[in-house]
Amino acid sequence: MTRSGPGRRIVAGADDGWYLEDAVPGAVLRHPHGRTIGAGEHVWLAWVSDNASDLHGNADRASRGAFGGPVVLGALSVAIVAGLAAPATGSPRTWTPARLTGWQRIRLVRPVVAGDTLRAESTIVGAVGRASADGGLVQRMIAGLDQHGETVLVIEETCWAPRRDPSDKGLLTSFTPTAMVPPNGQAPR
Repeated sequence: MTRSGPGRRIVAGADDGWYLEDAVPGAVLRHPHGRTIGAGEHVWLAWVSDNASDLHGNADRASRGAFGGPVVLGALSVAIVAGLAAPATGSPRTWTPARLTGWQRIRLVRPVVAGDTLRAESTIVGAVGRASADGGLVQRMIAGLDQHGETVLVIEETCWAPRRDPSDKGLLTSFTPTAMVPPNGQAPR
């Protein structure tokens, strides 16, 4: 699914996560990795979480249902997409419980089945950081996409993202300053 258009900027992902400087309102961060869900993973999670629904764990019965087979638990799909879209961790000294702000809303849009490969894209809604802070809060909408580029879930969250450490000149990510400048030309604060 293409998400570019007037006033929007696509920014490629980086292997070590993304930083506050990458969180330009309107930017779309395409996170670089994907994850294929194995046939036994969702059945195991249904079992350990005591979810007795035939939709998730009874292949015979689920094959006669609306989806033609077992559907992956939404909790597993959300956990995978959230992990794929995680920001860089920053320095261990910067993490505090107050910075774990959480999800505001989760919507499961389409079913996910075993064998689907999930990817993540984050649309930045807003970012707040102070010049002296080592990071800031970012509001974003994470889209979980399947291997066909179809949106399967959406997570709305506010999360903390670290600033890049200026001393790590050799560890710059693939987010480049020219790619981060939005169409209005204003840089993040």
